[in-house]
Amino acid sequence: MQNIRQLASKFRRAIENAKNEGAFSGDQMFRNFPQGCCGITSELLARFLIDNDIKIKLTYVCGTYRDPSFELPSHAWLKINKNTVIDITGDQFKYYPEPLYFNEAIYVGPYTDFYNLFETNVEEICDNYFPLIDNYIRNYISRKKLYEIILKYIN
Repeated sequence: MQNIRQLASKFRRAIENAKNEGAFSGDQMFRNFPQGCCGITSELLARFLIDNDIKIKLTYVCGTYRDPSFELPSHAWLKINKNTVIDITGDQFKYYPEPLYFNEAIYVGPYTDFYNLFETNVEEICDNYFPLIDNYIRNYISRKKLYEIILKYIN
């Protein structure tokens, strides 16, 4: 688990460094990292973990918080086995009131009350063939290009 935590931290730092240097200026979403970037970041992190020989079964999870007093926020993270979370964008919830308040930039550990708030919409296995589909959408950088940018900042 320590190796996963180190790789997740390294990946998060690379994203922050790339953002600070303006490498995501061509991407309307990623230039606001971590806000609104949990899904794509989880996909990219899965690819990074796989590329770094993490052999544990990874699952991409996306869920929605269903409470009429909120705008139905969603969140995505990776899961190992049935109860271990890998999340490098949880701090996007640091401005939310309880119960959605969460201020962990890098979280690797068991499910907490925060993660249990989300009703799971998607669970997808990330295997060795987990693709970074290289679709280009106007005002966004493709997943493949984002991944290449982030890798340049890995140290």
